[in-house]
Amino acid sequence: MPTELKTLSKDALRDLGSVRELGGHNDMTKDELIEGLDGPVDDDLAKWLGMTRQEVYQAAKDAGIKGAMDMDKRDLILKMADMA
Repeated sequence: MPTELKTLSKDALRDLGSVRELGGHNDMTKDELIEGLDGPVDDDLAKWLGMTRQEVYQAAKDAGIKGAMDMDKRDLILKMADMA
């Protein structure tokens, strides 16, 4: 089931901007992010958005992802969503 972008926090939208490689996503307002991102996001991905880097790394470690500490947050979010 997809998650509507308007229900996500600004931090979650920034993470989604990173995942979808939206240029300038860190400098955008919430409304600009919603407008710039393609409409709903899959729930498997949405649940990892808006977490702190530390939370994502811990979840990856708990899930047994090898080399998690050498990966960036974007790649870990994608990997965790793929495992769902």
